[in-house]
Amino acid sequence: MKKTIVALCTLVVTGCGTMKFENGPKMEETVVREQWHHLGFNGLIEFSKPMNVDYNCANQQWDSITVERTFINGLASLSWPYVSIYSPWTIVYECREPID
Repeated sequence: MKKTIVALCTLVVTGCGTMKFENGPKMEETVVREQWHHLGFNGLIEFSKPMNVDYNCANQQWDSITVERTFINGLASLSWPYVSIYSPWTIVYECREPID
């Protein structure tokens, strides 16, 4: 019974989060790409390099960027009580032809 209560409290406390950034009007024809960003120790240390939108979109413009912590990211994370040792986030970004 005690283990069940601890498991339910853990599920209630953990959560998902999303941040979305848009660059101008939303375009119909975009290329959607996805990558994981790896953080540790409550987000104080980045294990992966910061995403470079100019490099990833090459000679295109970025249309939107969504940074989210999904259920799958939660399953892959490693944490002790009050300390997150490993915490991945998913970055979904869309590239488009320049509209300038």
